[in-house]
Amino acid sequence: MQLNSTRTSATYTLPDPGELNKRILLRQRIDLAAADYGVEPSYQNEKMVWAKVRQVGATTYHESVQADDKITHYMTIRYRRGITSDFEVVYGSNVYRVKRLRDLNSAGRYLLLECEALGALDRDGDMYG
Repeated sequence: MQLNSTRTSATYTLPDPGELNKRILLRQRIDLAAADYGVEPSYQNEKMVWAKVRQVGATTYHESVQADDKITHYMTIRYRRGITSDFEVVYGSNVYRVKRLRDLNSAGRYLLLECEALGALDRDGDMYG
């Protein structure tokens, strides 16, 4: 079998029915100026969506750390316009930053979010630490 040399992207397997079985909160983070010359986060465009959540493998994690662009989780959701790397994901009591996203197979059906774990939320919804 001869490989086509013009093929530039991988073909991804789309999720099976029932695989988007976790509820996540997508929210757009906007940093506002704070009184102490810092920033204070503000959130908008919050949406609860169904997702497939999985941790990356050891090789993927190791390579992303070496490139100083840590990816810890993949989250697959139905395609939505307007999702960018300005968004965060809240899943359970943990917060994840969306680092990159891609339209699976350029079909406009699913988005794969490549995320970095930021940490856990306390009871008030603020980040620990």
